[in-house]
Amino acid sequence: MSDRPKTLLTQNSELRKAGVYNWTLPAFVVTLPNGERFNCCPNAGSCARVCYARFGTYRFSNVAQRHLQNLLYVLEDLEGWEAQMTAEVDHRRFRATGKAHRLFHDPTDHWLHTWIQAGGKAVRIHDAGDFFNRDYLDAWCRIADRTRHVLFYAYTKEVTLIREASPLPRNLRIVFSFGGREDHLLDDSVDRCADVFPTLDDLENAGYSDQEANDLLAVTMPTTRIGIVANNIPTANKRFNGKTMRRMLVRTEGEPE
Repeated sequence: MSDRPKTLLTQNSELRKAGVYNWTLPAFVVTLPNGERFNCCPNAGSCARVCYARFGTYRFSNVAQRHLQNLLYVLEDLEGWEAQMTAEVDHRRFRATGKAHRLFHDPTDHWLHTWIQAGGKAVRIHDAGDFFNRDYLDAWCRIADRTRHVLFYAYTKEVTLIREASPLPRNLRIVFSFGGREDHLLDDSVDRCADVFPTLDDLENAGYSDQEANDLLAVTMPTTRIGIVANNIPTANKRFNGKTMRRMLVRTEGEPE
């Protein structure tokens, strides 16, 4: 059995500014110690070609090893991982601060309104990776249900899996992100969806709302259309070729994969 991380949740530089903790798996397909290949993002589509978690610091050996360690814990001992995650999120550092979040709007959703005003803590599930099966998703639902003072949220390509598991705990919020194999099941006038755009102008012209100021806006803004401006990664930008993540699925004849 693999070594277990002493602390499961971390804070990267971007999410720390919003007071958000995060949990990370490897991005897309990874090789396990036994030589088997495991897909952490079963419904990844075009997103796999431009995923920021497959570039830069995510490829450092120590970072990749930690993400693999996280995955192995879940695969080898889901019950133990769930118990440790629940205990960690139930720690006093996850208690509300009493100082309201500055999110520039007041949602009509009663639970969110209360959480924002109380200065509640949040966990972003999957800085990389996704809900790779139902057992794993159910474990997160149980964790959220036991720690109702914390907001959990995730971007996901697993449309069918989420819908089959609904209703989710009210403190577990989902943003469907375009670029997956189930994009055709989404309606961004009804489903809360995220798309990646080449520029802020492109984002606004498409009628989407930018979440750059605070990642929490992705689940708190009173809109179903969440916009993200592409990271400045040359290789990824070349593959985007001026398209949105959603449009990358639409190829002209002869266009290379």
